[in-house]
Amino acid sequence: MMRILHLADVHLGASFASFGPYAGERAEAVMGAFRAIPEVARRNEVQAILVAGDLFDSPRPEERVAAEAREVFRQVLEVVPHVFVVPGNHDPLVFPGPYADLPAPVHVFSAPEPGKPVSVDTQAGPLHVYGFAYDFAHEPDPLSHFRRTDAEGVHVFLLHGAVRDAPHWTGGDSLRLSRADLAKLDADYVALGDYHRFRPPTEFAADGSIPACYCGSFAALDHTEAGLRGVVLAELSPRSKPVVELLPTDVPHVQALTDIDVSVCADDLEVVDKVAELVESGSLPVVTLSGQTEFAIDPARVQAGLASRFSFARVRDQTRYYDSEKLADLATRDDVVGHLARLGLDRIRGASDDVEVGLRERALRKALRALGVT
Repeated sequence: MMRILHLADVHLGASFASFGPYAGERAEAVMGAFRAIPEVARRNEVQAILVAGDLFDSPRPEERVAAEAREVFRQVLEVVPHVFVVPGNHDPLVFPGPYADLPAPVHVFSAPEPGKPVSVDTQAGPLHVYGFAYDFAHEPDPLSHFRRTDAEGVHVFLLHGAVRDAPHWTGGDSLRLSRADLAKLDADYVALGDYHRFRPPTEFAADGSIPACYCGSFAALDHTEAGLRGVVLAELSPRSKPVVELLPTDVPHVQALTDIDVSVCADDLEVVDKVAELVESGSLPVVTLSGQTEFAIDPARVQAGLASRFSFARVRDQTRYYDSEKLADLATRDDVVGHLARLGLDRIRGASDDVEVGLRERALRKALRALGVT
């Protein structure tokens, strides 16, 4: 049984702008986790490492980022002598570029179409790795003439591309793939990069007969990428279905908390406490609040309260307040607040659908807060 570490979409040098003030800390956390790859490889006794594209966020990252990558690969090679890399759509090959300076034993596939594999002898037997640097202008269909060799051992294909049945697929500038394309490769394992969610072989064929796997992004690049992220440990044998395991990095992951009913809460601080009880250790909450409240929630205040506890948070407010008793009382006042409340309620009740109700209610809340009403 051969053990391979499969990673992709590390995006070293990314801005992590979606994380706001936490972006710099996030970038350092990702770099710190990447520095741990040599230890991950040693601990899991892998025979090879595969990097399926977008190691860098751009083709010309800052020199500090490129230098960090070189040092990590230098340390990796002290543990694992066989490392294979393909560029992605974020970091295509350019000269000069960061891939050219990686330590020489690292094999970077630079041809625009697959040819003969790079074959090495590992402690677990022969390994044959196929790959290419996708360039639509040079070869739009690089897999059309590919054939697996007859050599004994484990045959692996390393690809950065978008599988057409993936929910995110729009084509873009990535290699376009289908399940049929993956099946025709006749590989023992297809190490994929580009799609940012872990997708094991059973997502390509229920019986695991298409041995393809997206390891997903190394860590969430923005707050929409919820769930654990990391690298894949794959156990491979010739003509056998691969066994894969996601090894999460220690970078805080995004936890999506949807439809959190806060109708029992009396104020924003109670909302913060209720949500905080649901947040997993080492995660960053992205929260959708729901329920009928007796006060107008201030989502910015709730978000700030959560961010003070977890470094980062995002809050979406879908609660209802417009038919609460408090708002009804406000509408009876004979002053500016009462006039605003009545006007707002009339507009809300005249909305054509739930989306418009939400928009008009949020506008009313903001207007009331501007008048000091909470």
